[in-house]
Amino acid sequence: MISGKDKISIRQAMYLFLTIVASPAISLVPVYAAQTAEEAAWLAPIVAAVILFLIVLVWNKIYKSYKNDSLMNIFSDIAGRFIGKLLTVIYLLWVMLLIPLYVSYFAVRLVGSVYPDTNPSIFIISILILIAYIMRYGLVTLARLNEIVFPMFAVTFAIIFILLTPYLQVIFLAPVTYKSILPVINAGIGIAGISSYYTFLFVVGDYINNKESIKKIGIQTTVFLMVNQILLLVLTLGSFGYSVIKRTQFPFLIAVKQISLFNTLEKIESVVVAIWVLSDFVLICFFIIIALKLIKSLFGLSDEKPLVNIFMIVVYFLSVYLSNTVFELERLSSYVIIPGDFILGFIVPVIMFVVGKIRKKV
Repeated sequence: MISGKDKISIRQAMYLFLTIVASPAISLVPVYAAQTAEEAAWLAPIVAAVILFLIVLVWNKIYKSYKNDSLMNIFSDIAGRFIGKLLTVIYLLWVMLLIPLYVSYFAVRLVGSVYPDTNPSIFIISILILIAYIMRYGLVTLARLNEIVFPMFAVTFAIIFILLTPYLQVIFLAPVTYKSILPVINAGIGIAGISSYYTFLFVVGDYINNKESIKKIGIQTTVFLMVNQILLLVLTLGSFGYSVIKRTQFPFLIAVKQISLFNTLEKIESVVVAIWVLSDFVLICFFIIIALKLIKSLFGLSDEKPLVNIFMIVVYFLSVYLSNTVFELERLSSYVIIPGDFILGFIVPVIMFVVGKIRKKV
């Protein structure tokens, strides 16, 4: 039985969700949306929000029947032990791809923006050592840390948008016609792939309290995320236009550098990179916690903490092997990660929900 002091509230869980979505969204959403929907890309988050709202409703219904269970236990009860174990293996393998991907993004971003000609392995080793230390304290400590990181990220983003508003050009956000509908939908589905991390929260669903508020807080989270992503796209597209953004690495950071160029505020990009690093730290910590919980569930372990050190070594070698350039990481994300996230984050839970309805489990 999990004690109350080892649990987090549903609101803390949603703050974690917003933080873990923030970093990949800033890296991937502008480029992906610009490539798919061009000047109408700023409308794509509306489509993504509709999809996220639907999955919020799905999990709200599921947790009316499974109040204190994890995703793995729910799937096993709905579809049977064999299917439940199979899905646990699939989710574990997927998370084992996501972790080195985001560790590589973290290292390559620092090399490309702040420390050129530095071996990325230095940053990979550094962050994994810090994460190994945090893992000793678990999900509750991470959630409390994130209660500091998330407001910092949100306030910094709001300030950046306000400072860049005078330099945005509306002409880059138009025209939007009926011909934009299908591209916007396609872009929105892609963006929703990142929002699918909402489902991954419930791998630790048995560690989350107040799940009767999933619908209310989930809707608030969906609206916040939609507005945030629209502003992100307006900021980047409005600064350079889609034709530049779709060929640019880290367009958000390049847009921020305009502030220094126009002498509005010197070196603000350093602050942005620092906050970005903190959000990466929370993101990677969260997925490592998820991976260890999946391993614990799969092999019936009593405690996953003894696995932390060996797990970090595995992550290090996977991160070094995965990729060394932003271009390769972006291609992997666009063609493999986003579709896979969408399937595991949206399609699988919906199928489980339908099966649960048929078998009268939900």
